[in-house]
Amino acid sequence: MKTKSTRTILDLGALGVDNAVLLGRYSYYGASSSLQPHMHESIMEIVYCDRGQQVYEVGQQQFMIRGGDLFVTFPNEQHSTADQPEEKGIVYWLQIEIPADISHFLGYSGKNAASLLNALKNLPARHFRGNTMIRKYLDEIFQFGKETATDFDRLSIHIRLAQLLQLVVVCSETARNQPGNSLRIERVKKYIEDYLDTNLSIPVLASHHRISQSHFKRWFKNEVGVTPMDYIQRRKIERAKKKLAHHREFNVMDIAYQLNFSSSQYFATVFKKYAGQTPLEYRSRFFIEDLAN
Repeated sequence: MKTKSTRTILDLGALGVDNAVLLGRYSYYGASSSLQPHMHESIMEIVYCDRGQQVYEVGQQQFMIRGGDLFVTFPNEQHSTADQPEEKGIVYWLQIEIPADISHFLGYSGKNAASLLNALKNLPARHFRGNTMIRKYLDEIFQFGKETATDFDRLSIHIRLAQLLQLVVVCSETARNQPGNSLRIERVKKYIEDYLDTNLSIPVLASHHRISQSHFKRWFKNEVGVTPMDYIQRRKIERAKKKLAHHREFNVMDIAYQLNFSSSQYFATVFKKYAGQTPLEYRSRFFIEDLAN
């Protein structure tokens, strides 16, 4: 599946950074292929979603990761995007080797190495909110890892990695003490779900929840990780998927108008943007599965 994207990989191991494998970043401007089930032996993977949202699956449990979220998979855990496309957005991922010998880690030794390793291996949550320093540290590691990296740059990477991992531990602890989104944002989401087939807009949502339009947009994006209109489009496409899969009595035009799209052509454009394929291509998957059964 082809999509406009930029993808950057920094080979930390090749730079000689102890216990660090790689740091990656992608910017997708449309849905891309799904991430198939895989695992990393002795490697912890930390994902930071800067913009957009993404489904991840570990075992039989699915997680919806949104802008500002951190998501962790531990060594030898199978994970994937649950047959969902990698959605448009900006995502960073960091792979760190978790050694069996806890006396040396990231250039630290003794109690310092052991305390950081034990904190990482015993994170109280795998999915939690990050903060503004997470991206700052990740971007700085990319900057220090340039092709002409000096010994001082490599030292700086070690320091930033330790600061980043310490911050991951702190954010996970904070999530345990302050679980879940606020009741207010959940009410907004329920309102959107209840009126998804109407002409939802920023003025309508802001007015209903008694908040200014500018404040509503900032607050919503800060809480959810995407803009209100982006969130609405995503929810419409998720509902459209269910109709395409389970309601063959409705054609594409019917579904487009049921979800208040101005035309079937516009609906198809939005659907492909988020699902990575056209409505008819998506529906055909279920016809083929039924024939096979």
